Amino acid sequence: MLQPVRGMRDLMPEEASMLRFIEGNARRLAELYGYEEVITPIIEHYELLAAKIGEENKKRMYVFEDLGGRKVALRPEFTASIARLVATKMATAPKPIRLFSFGSLYRYDEPQLGRYREFWQANYELIGSGRPEADAEILLLTNDFLKGLGLRNYIIKVNHVGILRGILGGEGISEDGQNTIMQALDKKNWDEAINLAERLGASERCIRILGYLIDIRGYDKSEFISKVEEAVKGYPEAVSALTNFKEIINLLEKAGVKIQFYFEAGFARGLEYYTGMIFEAYVPELDIAICGGGRYDKLIESFGGGMVPAVGVAFGVDRMMLAMEKQSISIPGSQKEKVLVIPLSNELLAEAIRLVSVLRENGIPSEIEVMGRTLSRALSDASRRNITHAVIIGLKEKSEGKVVLRYMGDKVQEEIRIEDLPVKIRFKSSPHGG
Repeated sequence: MLQPVRGMRDLMPEEASMLRFIEGNARRLAELYGYEEVITPIIEHYELLAAKIGEENKKRMYVFEDLGGRKVALRPEFTASIARLVATKMATAPKPIRLFSFGSLYRYDEPQLGRYREFWQANYELIGSGRPEADAEILLLTNDFLKGLGLRNYIIKVNHVGILRGILGGEGISEDGQNTIMQALDKKNWDEAINLAERLGASERCIRILGYLIDIRGYDKSEFISKVEEAVKGYPEAVSALTNFKEIINLLEKAGVKIQFYFEAGFARGLEYYTGMIFEAYVPELDIAICGGGRYDKLIESFGGGMVPAVGVAFGVDRMMLAMEKQSISIPGSQKEKVLVIPLSNELLAEAIRLVSVLRENGIPSEIEVMGRTLSRALSDASRRNITHAVIIGLKEKSEGKVVLRYMGDKVQEEIRIEDLPVKIRFKSSPHGG
């Protein structure tokens, strides 16, 4: 009872600061790229969330009946909610629509490293364009986000789900059947995926091609394209998907964008709504994706919004925090000055309150000693909490319009006039040159 519910966690001050740092970066990037924020409910109708999320993910949703007898669920991802919003409230909005979201999501996963039942995401959706430059923008945004956090040596694994769906569809396998195979591929259950295709009526040639595609992976784009081109001959939709994939990657190359892609022809993602290019990003220190996304051209239509192409990316904030920790990336301090005002007697409390108000009005974070401790104990506590300056108010100093300013770093102090205090603190001009 005294611990958080399994899979949930308390974020301590350092972790909360890291999360808010990532959120700040996410918001700045949204502004730079022209993405407007929308806020959707944490609770949605179950049918909405279950529509295209996949059988495995349905089992991991937090589902319950509210007091009105409605079957509802906690959102496990943002995209379905965004698709609903666009279909119902932005159907006539001029295209493209660029939307940004940030918040907590919920899945009943088995808790493990980087996987929690409550987790945070930053989400970007580019809606209304089916052109390669839209996919390229999302990949570029992804690269800029990861680079902006200071992450190193990350790779972006890419594929085009239309290649696999084009082959399976060409064999007469239904969309539901394709989804089952994709979920097996997502879990890297290669043999299971091939066995499923066989049971669903795929030809011997198709089975051979699937086995061949699963083994095509690496950093060499030309080799990847060449091998996949050879494999998909005779499947027009797969050929078309590969052409689209080449256009996206070539566009970034021609623009001089440096992204370390890892190409994998058997790569799929568990969510059923993907129709085109898909991707995930990894750092060497973790074997879990820190972000992922792709194209979903049919999802908004399934909510009654007409045929509206879309592409997006979701960043796992908890996992990016873990990646930054693994790579020893520290966040910059928001403001180094931190002041503790210490009144030496109760009759000076009002003066202390007046003084911290002046400091705060000057943008200097300030606290009052509220524990009634002796001066030595108050200074010891200030040192432990990384306070940079202590302002000591005594009766003698007050009568002279002065205070004692102590520089905690070099443990020296000086008497200064109260009106000079904000400037002295901000420029840290200690008598010993600190």
